[in-house]
Amino acid sequence: MPIMTWDQSLDIGVSAMNDDHKQILDAMNRIHAATEAGRTGEEINRLVSRLGEICVAHFKDEESYMASIDFPGLPNHKFVHVALLERYAEHAAQIRSAGGRTDQSFFHFLRHWLTAHIKGIDVKYGEHAAKRTRAA
Repeated sequence: MPIMTWDQSLDIGVSAMNDDHKQILDAMNRIHAATEAGRTGEEINRLVSRLGEICVAHFKDEESYMASIDFPGLPNHKFVHVALLERYAEHAAQIRSAGGRTDQSFFHFLRHWLTAHIKGIDVKYGEHAAKRTRAA
């Protein structure tokens, strides 16, 4: 069972960013499925590392996109990205030190991160982009 599934409530109105968010969600669900199947060790560590790489690339793309639409919230959004990546790195280090074993706090973090970040923060640049399109 996945930890989250994509639905319209996660749609921010920017196709490329929605696609990235779906990719992040897929990577999260891969970690969860492997954990539920009892896998540990290098496989989990690889999946966790891969999710981190996807997120770093996404945040870079997202920040470039926000700059391209002159989104006024970009400086704060960058700060949020740094904080999220720091927390993610802490979880990843804990998982590595536990021999590739995850725990529920990691999955709670992932669910909260994706939901709160997209619905509470990313939606703002989606709205900004929509306003710019309507004004053009």
